[in-house]
Amino acid sequence: MLGSSSLPRLLSEPASLRPSGRLELAACLAACGLLLLQQVWAWQAAGRWPLSGDSSFYAFQALHWWGEPDPLFLAHWLDKPPVYIWLQSLALHLGRNTLWAAKSINLAATALTGLVLVLWCVRLRGWPSAALAAGVWSLNPLVLAWAPSGLTDPLMVLWGMAALWLAWEGRWFGAGLLLALALFTRQAGLAYVAILPVVVRARAQPDTPVDWKPLLFGFAAVAVSIQLWDLVRWHAAPSFWTLGFDHYAPLRIVPPQDWWPRLAEWLSLIRELTGYWMGAVAIAVLLIWGMFEYRSHEDRRRRRLGFWLLAVACGWLAIHVMLSFSIWLRYLLPLVPLLCMVLPCLLPRMVMPVSFRGLLLLLASSVVLFSEALYIPRAQLQYLPTGPRTKELAGLPEAVQRLQAAAPPGSVLLEREFSWHYLYLLYGDTALNRHWFADADHLVDLLQGVSSGTSVFWMRAHRDAIETRQLLEQLAHHDVYAADCIEIGEILLQELGTDSARRCELFGTRP
Repeated sequence: MLGSSSLPRLLSEPASLRPSGRLELAACLAACGLLLLQQVWAWQAAGRWPLSGDSSFYAFQALHWWGEPDPLFLAHWLDKPPVYIWLQSLALHLGRNTLWAAKSINLAATALTGLVLVLWCVRLRGWPSAALAAGVWSLNPLVLAWAPSGLTDPLMVLWGMAALWLAWEGRWFGAGLLLALALFTRQAGLAYVAILPVVVRARAQPDTPVDWKPLLFGFAAVAVSIQLWDLVRWHAAPSFWTLGFDHYAPLRIVPPQDWWPRLAEWLSLIRELTGYWMGAVAIAVLLIWGMFEYRSHEDRRRRRLGFWLLAVACGWLAIHVMLSFSIWLRYLLPLVPLLCMVLPCLLPRMVMPVSFRGLLLLLASSVVLFSEALYIPRAQLQYLPTGPRTKELAGLPEAVQRLQAAAPPGSVLLEREFSWHYLYLLYGDTALNRHWFADADHLVDLLQGVSSGTSVFWMRAHRDAIETRQLLEQLAHHDVYAADCIEIGEILLQELGTDSARRCELFGTRP
């Protein structure tokens, strides 16, 4: 056991990244094993679900940027900063446009974020605390859901947390550079610009003055380059800042009488940080206990960092309550790494076991807090990227591939709910003519303009069965009928024509 006089001294000194002793080596192996296990789960899920609508649009832009090429995005305008699109374009080029390649950026970002958290926790409290952070990060249901996604959030979180860690270590140029990458990956990266002074205030070497010049130079190296690239586009395309502001509408302050209902809705999502209410309550109890359990003059900087990061998390929630943000689960993802850092900062005695039994107890606590992850298929179904409706797209890529292989040249594919998906899945395809329609009358007018003998196909999801039935009834009044061609997963492919008795023979006998 450590004596009471030696514990504060150990807590006040930054730990070495090299494990010393069998206990730290075991904690190091446990942390690495948890991060590796998370990647195995994430890569398995990456090939299971198709890209969502937003993700498909990003992937299409990435293919367009590299394949056309269109380095200034003059043909397809951006409404988000370009860093994610550029990296995904490179990944799709190297990965030959596979689904895993489209998701590889976020898979790598999730792994690297876990590594950043582990290294930061090692510097704070040693390897046992890193094992706890690895458990919190690797078993978190939100992280498991968003790792195999094609959205910009995981990459923004990586840049932001890496910038905060480098600022804590006094690596100012790197911190500024990564801070700019977070901002130019997603507009919400502006939050990390506000968080960085918090970390600077409680950084590891407070006696060393902050060197703002390298920080600003690092930030400018990225920011000025991308802004100059954006400036060159202005003769033919609007800035991505302007277009993003127009698309997502200006944020406004919600009337105070709506704050409580919005807070209740956000709190119902907060429990998803652990997957169930008991885990969320246990986390809250641990944080409250950590605020009062231990006080030490030598350990003040680390505890101050924990308090500030906890305040940042609460401020993040308050801003999303008081401003007109949509209440989406993905907006909670940046809170997970903050939680990983707050626990070691506020619970020094818990994260510094002195025996293997204590280390096992520490790892078991993270498993209990996030026991939702023990049944991974359930977690992957419940916390799919952009919501549970993602699973209702199962079979879409396979259906599109089969249609491409069998459809006669010049065939028409009707677009409605899958417009953005088709941009990616049918990129470079010239055999299918895609036409969008709004309602039955619009579709009838469109079919009247199609030449005789042209095959017309429509792909729809079972989730829209009620709306589709009403649409088909309206089409029948105009002597337009749908014949089922093939059904894969949740997707049904139909052929439209004027003969009510006609059968679709695109694939022979329908399976």
